Amino acid sequence: MTVRVNTRQERATRPLVASVRDLRVYFQAKAGVVHAVDGVSFEIRDGETLGLVGETGCGKSVTARSFIRLVPSPPGIYAGGQIDFWSAEARQSGGPPIDLLEIPDREMLSIRGDRIAMIFQDPGKALNPALSIRGQIAEVFYEHRSEEILEFLGPDMPPIIRRAARQRTNNLEKILLELPPLRRKAARLKQRVDELVADALTETQIPNPRKIMNSYPHELSGGMKQRVLIAQALACNPDLLIADEPTTSLDVTIQAKILELIAELQARLQTSVLYISHDLSLVKEICDRVAVMYAGRIVETGTTEEIFSGPKHPYTRGLMAAVPSATHRRGKLAAIEGTVPELVDPPPSCRFSTRCRFAVDLCRTADPRLITVGEEHTVACFAYEEDYGDVVLPSLERWIS
Repeated sequence: MTVRVNTRQERATRPLVASVRDLRVYFQAKAGVVHAVDGVSFEIRDGETLGLVGETGCGKSVTARSFIRLVPSPPGIYAGGQIDFWSAEARQSGGPPIDLLEIPDREMLSIRGDRIAMIFQDPGKALNPALSIRGQIAEVFYEHRSEEILEFLGPDMPPIIRRAARQRTNNLEKILLELPPLRRKAARLKQRVDELVADALTETQIPNPRKIMNSYPHELSGGMKQRVLIAQALACNPDLLIADEPTTSLDVTIQAKILELIAELQARLQTSVLYISHDLSLVKEICDRVAVMYAGRIVETGTTEEIFSGPKHPYTRGLMAAVPSATHRRGKLAAIEGTVPELVDPPPSCRFSTRCRFAVDLCRTADPRLITVGEEHTVACFAYEEDYGDVVLPSLERWIS
């Protein structure tokens, strides 16, 4: 698997699909307010894959779930910022975006699973054990394509059926069966939905999709369940696919197949992808750009080549040093000392200062901002700020050497 190579000029001409600006998501806890996501900003362009990386607990999944408003409230609070989203229609017409944090719940329901879809981390928990695979994927079509399905049945549908379609109910089959004159159409509807579900499973290269769709999650392997989740997420050809560590629970050989499958489907469907992971070796292979997250904040962004060939932030350097390679002596992997700081009412400071080898007093009393250090490369470190570089950079250079 190789990274899709796009020039900076090509990326710059691609329209934005999503723009996250100063996103803040807090959780009310007994000890105080947890700043799980605290001022996060990044952009995703049409057709690209952005990798959001960082260790467990840094806020990656909370950021991802904010796109489809799945942060539990309470205790979760959207404390500030915005997530602008441009649908395919808006990108083509040059229309304005919508703020996903401000739209009504009903409008979010129409977007979630249709324009923005998510592949969750654990397929065993994401799939309903009481529903067949057919039933779970069919829900997507009933929710987002019910009126198109109704058109397939013909123009002579009574008002009750049209109301059911407008309300995006997944009980269309049941309603038709309860109306004797329409039972024949119920059979046609089931046949049509079966075709849609089988086609969605076929896209993910599942063998014998007609048999699999009548199975239940406990009857499938982890890799097969993950393919079902991918089929469910891509059923409506979304503008943005969020993949939250989609291969964590799978063995290495299945991981590679799943990632290749996502890349193939993305290329064919021209879907943008937000890929969340703590595995840098995977991110290096599949992402166009990378945003590094630590303790609720973005500390560095850049193209994959920039981040992996010339990381700037001490945390990013620490992550790179911890990746196994042929140059490491056996049993001598680097580690970042210390632990992630508590995010309960954190004081103004660089969040990494408690673990950084070259931190100075300034790092412990003020917040660094993201500074542009290259055409597409930004870093949040005082070492690269013009006013403070003379104070911090010498320590950084000594640590690097």
